Amino acid sequence: MSALYDNWERLVAAVLKREELWQLFHAQSRSPSVLSEASDFSSSFSSGSPINSGFTLGSPINDLAFEFSSLGSSLRSRRAPPKLVVMSDFSLAVDVNNLHRASAKLLGRGTFGSTYSAVMDNGLKIVVKRLRSVNISELDFKVHMDIVGAVRHENVAALRAYYSFEDERLMLYDYYITGSVYALLHGRTNGIRAHVDWVTRVKIAIGAARGIAEIHSQNSGNLVHGNIKSSNILLNKQQYGCVSDLGLANMTKTTFTPTAGCYSLEVYDTQNMSQALDVYNFGILLLELLTGKSPTQLHGAPEPVDLVKLVGSVKSKERASKVFDPDLLKNPTIREDMVKMLQIGIKCVAKSIKKRPLMTEVVNMLEDIIMISPEIHNPLRKELVFANNANPTFDLEDVFRAPGEVLGRGTLGFSYKAILFNEKAIVVKRLRDVIVTYEEFQQQMEVIGRMRHGNVYDLMANHFSTGEKILVYDYYHQESMSALLHGKKGTNGKPLDWQTRLKIVVGVVRGIAHIHRQDARKLVHGNIKSSNIFVNEKKHGTVSDVGLAKLIDPTRLLIRTTPGYFAPEVADTRKVSQASDVYSFGVVLLELISGKQSYHITDDGEVISLVDWVQSVFYNEWTTKMVDIELRKYQNDDEEAMMQVFQIAMDCVAIIPERRPRMPEIVKMLEEIGGFNPSNESSLEDVLEEGTWGQPYIGLYV
Repeated sequence: MSALYDNWERLVAAVLKREELWQLFHAQSRSPSVLSEASDFSSSFSSGSPINSGFTLGSPINDLAFEFSSLGSSLRSRRAPPKLVVMSDFSLAVDVNNLHRASAKLLGRGTFGSTYSAVMDNGLKIVVKRLRSVNISELDFKVHMDIVGAVRHENVAALRAYYSFEDERLMLYDYYITGSVYALLHGRTNGIRAHVDWVTRVKIAIGAARGIAEIHSQNSGNLVHGNIKSSNILLNKQQYGCVSDLGLANMTKTTFTPTAGCYSLEVYDTQNMSQALDVYNFGILLLELLTGKSPTQLHGAPEPVDLVKLVGSVKSKERASKVFDPDLLKNPTIREDMVKMLQIGIKCVAKSIKKRPLMTEVVNMLEDIIMISPEIHNPLRKELVFANNANPTFDLEDVFRAPGEVLGRGTLGFSYKAILFNEKAIVVKRLRDVIVTYEEFQQQMEVIGRMRHGNVYDLMANHFSTGEKILVYDYYHQESMSALLHGKKGTNGKPLDWQTRLKIVVGVVRGIAHIHRQDARKLVHGNIKSSNIFVNEKKHGTVSDVGLAKLIDPTRLLIRTTPGYFAPEVADTRKVSQASDVYSFGVVLLELISGKQSYHITDDGEVISLVDWVQSVFYNEWTTKMVDIELRKYQNDDEEAMMQVFQIAMDCVAIIPERRPRMPEIVKMLEEIGGFNPSNESSLEDVLEEGTWGQPYIGLYV
């Protein structure tokens, strides 16, 4: 690690010296108009870029390659500065022997400072941003860097390291060879603007939206970007938008002019930033993607356009076509989706801050477009993989061409109903934030696909490709237990009676017990909750979303999951176990008895779980006050059975995992309480002999 620090220090020193020399020799000849916004194109003008090669957007310094080796005497004479701070998860493969031959190039100067690229002999390329006019103390700068450096998301350009010494403030990032969205949309090759198709524009929008939403979730929901614009949105290798320059705006004092087309009217300088401003700026980005016109003018670029004013006259879908990029209008099949995106953009640029959506809401609206639009999907993809090597009756193209109806948005992703060419109805689930490899994904799909049980949803097929992971199931017109308990209160407006509730959970517990027998008795569901339990017309409970929690980024999953279901020992979803499944099922039993949801929010905004509420109010003692009011309306003789189920539920939610009963035990107890015929599954003794109780399932993380 010491060698890593030394390498970075030498690199930083060389970059600093590089600018000193540049200023010395070019101060008189430099054109401020050319350089004023040049840094906004950081990493956008690489001559090796397949997208930007040959662009003439006024990058003024393409011939300033600089040899580090010429700085040896200067480096030795300088007073040793503090160490560069490298992010904890960053490992840089620098060849020490070749470092002195690395060259640095000034990419430009802009709003917040100067930006450089540096290339080593081994091909490694990084971006160094040197800030100017930083108006916060060195201590505050370090605190802010720790906050910014903690942001880790595929759609946010990660801060790799930072440096603070006296008046010097530097930030180091990865180099994105594909460049910025501004260069992609408005650059010229031999005077001709590049064609940017609809798929690429949507991927830019959704990627940038996800990145900004992630930023807004950091630092207790108080982090702001402050400078969202197309020149600060880079493209990753999959052509999704990636937000750069995070954390710069609120460290410098900059006053904005009324002609700065990216900023809302409520913003006068960088000290007046807010997340609502980020939403406004993102709305401008959407309008820029749709119209192909620029809200700002840089050297050599087209004249700026007031995009808000341009789209302000749009009052109908018919008139909307007048503002769209002519290149997009050549494809009539995307017209409806373009109008939807335009409507999202108009919401974002509302004058009233209160009328602007949150970025999480913007992400949801954009993903609703992507979910059922066949135009969004990359044609270079692998096909569907059918469970148990079943003979396919349809293919991936059929799935994407099928008319879609959004069913819902959940913890793991999005689901929609599709009607195939043969009138067959299927459910397509698009997963979000999958972190495993293709091989690991297919390994888990094989385990899930082999599972066949009347109380577990059967997986029909799956698909894995870059940017797209989907699962396919048969469609059954069934409602979730959550909807029946907390929504409609039962079929035809009638509440669920006690016997029906028992029938549902007996089916559910049989399904979970079967899940726990799979993969050498190591398989874990990982996300048991009432919204993942479905009830058919015969009132049998069926478990869905089996084994998917392990595939998803645990930091994202815990943020999105419904509160109240995870066991206290589960700090992240990699630590879910069969014992934590039992805890979650115990919460479902408490829902069943009480009719209450897994959590509620007090007037003070405090989230109280159902388990905590039960334990604080009733001290583990049974009382009819625990019973759902819908059940108390009717005279019945089921109180003893309710009391027994309540006791099972409290055993399931025991704090110590080893004290919780196992699923086969719960099956037996509930079957006896409800008077149901015993299931023909494996014996209790067989399961207890080989079960791995309380141990996380690590099949994908060995």
